[in-house]
Amino acid sequence: MSSCFVDTGDFETLKDCRSPHRIIVGRTGSGKTALINHLIENITNVIVVSPENLSLNYLSNSDILVTLEKAGVKLDIFYGLLWKHVFAVELLKRRCHLTNEEKTRSWIAGFIPTLKRKDQAKERAFNYLSTWGDTFWQETEYRVKEVTEKLEGEITSKLGAEIGALKADVSGSLKRMDERKTEVVNKAQTVINSIQIKALADVIALMNEEIFTDPQQKYYLVIDRLDENWVDDDLRYRLIRALIECVKTFRSVVNVKIIVALRQDLVQTVFERTRDAGFQEEKYAALFLQLRWEKNLLIKMLNERIIRLVREQYTLSPIELVDLFPKTIGKEVFVDYLLERTHYRPRDAISFINECLKRSEGKGQVTVQTVRNAEIEYSTTRMNALSFEWTSHFPDFLEYLPLIEQMPSKFRLSQIHKDRINEFAVAKCFDGEHAVDPVIRAGFAFINNDNTHAFRVELIKALYSIGVVGLKLASFNSQIWAYMDINAPGDGQIRANSEVFIHPMAWARLGVKPN
Repeated sequence: MSSCFVDTGDFETLKDCRSPHRIIVGRTGSGKTALINHLIENITNVIVVSPENLSLNYLSNSDILVTLEKAGVKLDIFYGLLWKHVFAVELLKRRCHLTNEEKTRSWIAGFIPTLKRKDQAKERAFNYLSTWGDTFWQETEYRVKEVTEKLEGEITSKLGAEIGALKADVSGSLKRMDERKTEVVNKAQTVINSIQIKALADVIALMNEEIFTDPQQKYYLVIDRLDENWVDDDLRYRLIRALIECVKTFRSVVNVKIIVALRQDLVQTVFERTRDAGFQEEKYAALFLQLRWEKNLLIKMLNERIIRLVREQYTLSPIELVDLFPKTIGKEVFVDYLLERTHYRPRDAISFINECLKRSEGKGQVTVQTVRNAEIEYSTTRMNALSFEWTSHFPDFLEYLPLIEQMPSKFRLSQIHKDRINEFAVAKCFDGEHAVDPVIRAGFAFINNDNTHAFRVELIKALYSIGVVGLKLASFNSQIWAYMDINAPGDGQIRANSEVFIHPMAWARLGVKPN
């Protein structure tokens, strides 16, 4: 509900084109999409680009690109050009009202000639806009095909029959190509590296100097839902890395802001899978807007939703959390009980509240027993949601949850019993040497080396990253949790006597009783 939007200060940061923060980062349910929707509803000149409308599957279906990628040709420059081209055209299309072919030709005829002969950079920009300008009015999905087809044409033109030989080599049907392959790969890399990067950089500079010059007219381009299956995973990670670089580049257009929403674990995966020599993650830190919620703002948001819901269905009188829910659950104040179990995430808190209200329909209040019953449903749903959220990192997460079932809410690492580990490893890890999930690989290693501590460490690191457990590494340390944006500690920091805390959201699903 947009009417229940509560600003944490992030909205002002996001709409400020001078602020470097333009990549919204948060865990599932932290409010990324709500923030973008609020921007769309309250700011003029917002362009929405949907990944599924970009026809990016065209890239993974391109025989030539797939062959080049498999042969070792680096396509990152091309992916970067693709994003820059798409964003530049979408922005020009909106700013200059290029809604059809006639208007586009008129703009080219009227505006572009004034750029000629000013300087070399302007001339390069002129040539680029002249080359591509005729199709600016087309739908966004046309853009990816158009640029990719041009690259495919250049590759075919330069490599000729050699591209067929390279394709046969990477598919394993051609055996003798070592030296020739190196030559062909180098030739292909040269073609990739020579695509119109400089000209496009000049176009972006031109946008800042000649087109998007009015500080009263800010333009925003937003892209969300990048965690969905809009293209194959390996290609998706490369494209998102190129997108992050592109966002950085567009900072030079001072009255334009490219805004991207990314899940925390997806950022982590992208950097892990695309890391290259000299990569420094801290160089990107300024771009990230980390979403965090304070207790008072979450309560305000929940109250506004309840007031709206009750007003629509029952009464005009304002009713808040305290009017509907019990003051305490056991010895814990209800609000603390709720926020503890929902990781301070709006979507989770709303989900829990909705489950309670659904079970209390027709009653004046939500009872303690109703809350406890709702918690059982919520806890199971959350574990399933976490499994989906972390499937690329920990695809077997639900398989190793039984290792901590019916444990105390706080225990020492060494208390995870060896019999349980052995049972799990034998049942799930016999073929796990090359498994994607690090816990399955650790189970395979345990079968072969009987190192219980090493397995426990890998298990707890996974559960920590997912958010199921927190840690107190030593008696003089504080508790740490992944939702506080503290990365998983290293293997050497986790000891046999380190304390493990199972998060309250998992208690009902795991049969955990508080200590």
